[in-house]
Amino acid sequence: MLEPAKDKEGQALELWLDYGCSPWRSSSQRAADLYDSGIKLWRREDLLDIEEQLAGSFTMEAFTVRRVDDTIVYIRNPMFNVQKPIWKPRIKFQEYWHLVQSKPDGHPETYHCTYLVDWVNQAVRNYDGLIRNARSLFDVKQQQWDASLTCEAFISRFRQLLDGDGKARLITKIICFGLGDLHLKPPDWWRLQNNAKPRDQQELETSVIESALVHHALALTIAKIARSCANLRGREIRLITQDPDYCDETKEILRSIGFEVVGGYGAGGFAEVDHESIVFSAFAKAPVKQIVADLARPLVMIGPKNTTGGVWNSRGKPWADPESPRTRQMWKGYESWDFPVSPDHLQVGGGLHQLEGYTRSREDAIAGS
Repeated sequence: MLEPAKDKEGQALELWLDYGCSPWRSSSQRAADLYDSGIKLWRREDLLDIEEQLAGSFTMEAFTVRRVDDTIVYIRNPMFNVQKPIWKPRIKFQEYWHLVQSKPDGHPETYHCTYLVDWVNQAVRNYDGLIRNARSLFDVKQQQWDASLTCEAFISRFRQLLDGDGKARLITKIICFGLGDLHLKPPDWWRLQNNAKPRDQQELETSVIESALVHHALALTIAKIARSCANLRGREIRLITQDPDYCDETKEILRSIGFEVVGGYGAGGFAEVDHESIVFSAFAKAPVKQIVADLARPLVMIGPKNTTGGVWNSRGKPWADPESPRTRQMWKGYESWDFPVSPDHLQVGGGLHQLEGYTRSREDAIAGS
């Protein structure tokens, strides 16, 4: 056994090592403790506040972000007073697994942030321009969707879910996330790959917005069904959509066909979620389920099917919208169902076979939110 080193007086010297100690290890443990104690990762007031801050980003020298431990950090605004910024701010979410397991990128001071300000370069998109005739493309796709067997199957299934027991549900809004922009042109790598294919296998450039067209047509169908069989109590059911990728031209089209467009920077729409809403998330780049679990227990949720385990992709990173201990608890108050598709779903497009739904089965589930 080694004898410990001693000082001049013969007293043993203790040697303390920081081996195994790191800001990330301490931070992740603290985040897990706070989460287990019931601290919410997202609050309505924070989501509304950061959305408002980004809307006025031109005049803000710094953004204020509340961390999960209730402390505040200030993030410098690189576009402060820039006259013609090519960088657009948007919210980047750091969900549960980024707090406790998958070390996030960035400074240790951001480890406890559940949302941050990210920046998207708009130069190429501004240069490429927009897909033409987006409205007419949508009208054609909506007609195709309305005439499809998959639409017929969905209407039958969804109507049964809402009023199958003869009791009209109280619904005040349908809130959509990540339905996709209607004017997005394909990137150069897509064009190169497409041009390399045999001519009879090449796709039209407009195929890149096909899913977005279908998802918005489906959202209109959801609203139509809800308005026909819900308990309105004299109120109109709102159809709300959020996608930070929407360009101004897409927002104009959506408003003309009955959508309210909110959350242009990716946060404000979540504050709309409540117990009397239907949530439709089509492959959004945000932890929709986890945010909803902290805010409310919607009547219905429709979104991508869970993969095995519902958390990790093939690279060992969390999916964009992964499950968590809190979403697992939330689902105990819901009944799941597969999105009904018919043989024509591939022609319709939109990856609808990858969707599933959850319907709130217990009113006491609301008490857990």
